[in-house]
Amino acid sequence: PLLPRNDIIIMPPSTPVEPSRTKTMLVPTLLLLLLSISPVRGDRMYFGDTTEFHVIDGQDYESHNIFVVNGTTLTLENGSIIAPDSGDDGESAVRIEDANFVAIEGIISGGMGVGGTGVTISTTRDSDYPPGIATFEAGVEVYGGDATRDETTKGGDAVQVLQSGSKAIINGGKFVPGTGCTIKVCGTEDADGVALQVVQGEAIIKGGSIEGDIVNVKGDIELHGCVEYDEEAGKITGVLLDGSNIDVVYKGQGRRPSIISLPEVCGDETVAIARGSKNGGGSTFNHVALTSVSVVLGMIITLQSY
Repeated sequence: PLLPRNDIIIMPPSTPVEPSRTKTMLVPTLLLLLLSISPVRGDRMYFGDTTEFHVIDGQDYESHNIFVVNGTTLTLENGSIIAPDSGDDGESAVRIEDANFVAIEGIISGGMGVGGTGVTISTTRDSDYPPGIATFEAGVEVYGGDATRDETTKGGDAVQVLQSGSKAIINGGKFVPGTGCTIKVCGTEDADGVALQVVQGEAIIKGGSIEGDIVNVKGDIELHGCVEYDEEAGKITGVLLDGSNIDVVYKGQGRRPSIISLPEVCGDETVAIARGSKNGGGSTFNHVALTSVSVVLGMIITLQSY
């Protein structure tokens, strides 16, 4: 908080100012300047009381950190949750711990300046409540915060899943990581964040626009649609269940993503081929499927020419 205005000595222009009094004026003025450029602490808001269900509908929470705990369900129907620009509380705009979060429509952004995370899902050991779950629908946009300070040079992640049992379900939406610090004071440590990071736990991706890397440390990532994983190139490409295209870098540290191929996206024949070669790796089934489709189309064209 800033100093109250009456703590600052203000002299009328016509009053002579003695040197000793000038020094007295400088002390609170400098203190005010230091406070104004120091990290900003945001307002913390907890959803975890006796009310089981909470809804954000049309409210805009600027410079807020939202905590959803103790089995509570919070639904973002419409609105925004923006973490503080900088400060100790700027890391995650929304943190889900042993609770549920449903994001239907709105904007969520991690703290700017500190490279804060948009949404963090976690659970506590030996909790009396189920693990944290966050579900994202088509109308939501989640951003990691940009890094602009030398203390935090890496951009923030859009979504991160921390502990075993925790889960992110992405049915749609837009997920954009924060950019790394680019000012000189940051040096060369200016890596961007990632769209999705699973340290432990699980992420299920059925749709949405994934506009950054996917990192899997010790968790499980499952994709639904007509999707291909090229292990050599380290990329996931294809079409998700909601019809969105996906073309992202996947860093799995030896853990492959699970791919659920669906007839409504790929077609029955492609799904059968994909399932038949599941143990052989997802990076080959699309090639085989496309070859088969090409052969069938060639036969049809040939028959029509007679």
